[in-house]
Amino acid sequence: MTAQHKPFTFGVNAGFNLSNAHETVNYIIGDKKSKPGFQVGFIADYNLSDAVYLRSGVSLTVKGTIHESAERWIGGSNAPISYSKIITNQTYLQLPLLIGYKLPLTSSTRLFINAGPYIAYGIGGKEVTKNKTVHSSGKTDYEKTSTDTFGDTRHSLTRTDFGISSGVGVEYKRFSLGLNYEPGLINIGEIKEEGTYSERDYKNRNLSVTVGYRL
Repeated sequence: MTAQHKPFTFGVNAGFNLSNAHETVNYIIGDKKSKPGFQVGFIADYNLSDAVYLRSGVSLTVKGTIHESAERWIGGSNAPISYSKIITNQTYLQLPLLIGYKLPLTSSTRLFINAGPYIAYGIGGKEVTKNKTVHSSGKTDYEKTSTDTFGDTRHSLTRTDFGISSGVGVEYKRFSLGLNYEPGLINIGEIKEEGTYSERDYKNRNLSVTVGYRL
């Protein structure tokens, strides 16, 4: 996404996220699974040489997790079974500061790698809880609730996130294809309520595949 004769180059990219979290809690929340999402953004490169560049920009990226659990009520084999699914949606504006290197493969194709810190700010998202209870009679009860992911409840997440971004990919003329990994470094799940018995440690993890185009 750079041109050798230009000190600055600009581009756009978009991609698919598969996010999760490094999470520890001392209360029952269910089995944690990865959640699909997306990202779209604008990038700017400053080319220190034909091979080395600095990259920044801004992207809208959607991360999160999914927790699922099932529990049979006390009362024997015909007791009702309750199923729970918690979908945590986290929408961020994210800014990276990366240093990268490009290795020519052919006259129009280059391999690139980059790495550096990122900072992100949560601008929205809902934590959606879906509960289903199946009775032995065949009757099924449904319940759905939602709260703000970045709200002020006991289990809401802190808006500001900070971590490391690293990527590798291939650039062909004006197009690029990249694979990126972003581990968050700070705990954004600290309990907001003093004196509570609950404890939560939550650090973002995100794997993404992106396509880009140099303007």
